[in-house]
Amino acid sequence: MAQSEPILWVTLIVMLVGLAGSVLPALPGVPLIFIAALVYAYLTGFAYVGAGVLVLLGFFAALAFVADFVATSYGARRFGASSWGTAGGAIGGLLGALVGALFFGVGAIFGLLAGSIGGVFLGEYLRRQRRPKARSGNDAPRVRPARGSNDWRRTSRAAGGVLVGYLAGAVAQGILGLLSIAIFVIALFYG
Repeated sequence: MAQSEPILWVTLIVMLVGLAGSVLPALPGVPLIFIAALVYAYLTGFAYVGAGVLVLLGFFAALAFVADFVATSYGARRFGASSWGTAGGAIGGLLGALVGALFFGVGAIFGLLAGSIGGVFLGEYLRRQRRPKARSGNDAPRVRPARGSNDWRRTSRAAGGVLVGYLAGAVAQGILGLLSIAIFVIALFYG
């Protein structure tokens, strides 16, 4: 293990950055921990960290992403988003995560958060635009009058739900990040 000590220290530092990224939106989280473990395993010839550990860490990385996605969507729905707002938040979150990770380097989690909030607003706006307009005369169906600022208050509340969901997702990511690092360290000593 003497030859791999510098690699180990760099790996552990990268993993700690990944752990911080579990709760900070601009940094990658659990996927970074997985990538660090994968690179370490490759550079050491899989002598200390085997395929089983890597599969488990990869599963944790995927689970962290899904948990964050589900938590933000659930938060929006729980705080009053309509089906349109929830769908907009889900689509916006997915697109935001991809754009954030691939193009702007701000991180998938930050993109997920920004895209989800923007998607909720866009979904609620489109829902509001599709509302039938009241017709004049006796044949006009009874349509509830537009609530105006109440709709936007509801949308803002739903966007706040995205933030609450993000916090719940950050807790899940933090737990998965700690588990990932613990499993990696255990594999070093017992693998």
